[in-house]
Amino acid sequence: MERLHVVAKPRATSTKSQLRQLRRDGYVPGVVYGRNSEPVNITVDSKDIVAILNTPTGINTLVDLEVDGSKTLAIIKELQRDILVPDRFISVDFMRVSLRDKLEVQVPVVLMGEAAGVKEGGVLQQLLREVTLKCLPTSIPEQLELDISELAVGESLTVADLTIPEDSEMITDAEDIVVTVTAPRLELEEEAVEEEEAPEEAAADAGVAEETQE
Repeated sequence: MERLHVVAKPRATSTKSQLRQLRRDGYVPGVVYGRNSEPVNITVDSKDIVAILNTPTGINTLVDLEVDGSKTLAIIKELQRDILVPDRFISVDFMRVSLRDKLEVQVPVVLMGEAAGVKEGGVLQQLLREVTLKCLPTSIPEQLELDISELAVGESLTVADLTIPEDSEMITDAEDIVVTVTAPRLELEEEAVEEEEAPEEAAADAGVAEETQE
């Protein structure tokens, strides 16, 4: 599994204006915590965050975080983005980890193949795009693949259908639906329109009948 070396600077408690200035200068305020050690406020170059996210494992990438010459193995636990500027980061939390201890991570689910139900006109809906997995840091998968090629209209696949590494534990509920194929929307909409038009036509016919009687 890929590991990146990131150098962070210790950071004193900053005011809001100082934090805004840090972000304008291309840095991300953050903290590193965990493993029975005191939290340390840090500042990380935003380019290093981008480099982490661009690896195959993305946010789950192991990081050799160096602060004041001292290195610790860590992983991004939380990353807050600017809602108005997605490529700008507001803050980052690193959690210290051990290669011998399992941790919980979010792993993306990728659908493979084309569902048989879609070929028949059904609509594919992916309800779950990532799951929570507990595993060793060195065993974090890049993604979990799910074959949907035999999925017919009206059928679903759940978390239980996912294949995970042998030394891993699924935390997400096994009964949660990952993907389903629903009946064609167009046909359902046409049926609904026909049902709505029928009373209107009946009312119109009744009106014509009354005019005829008059």
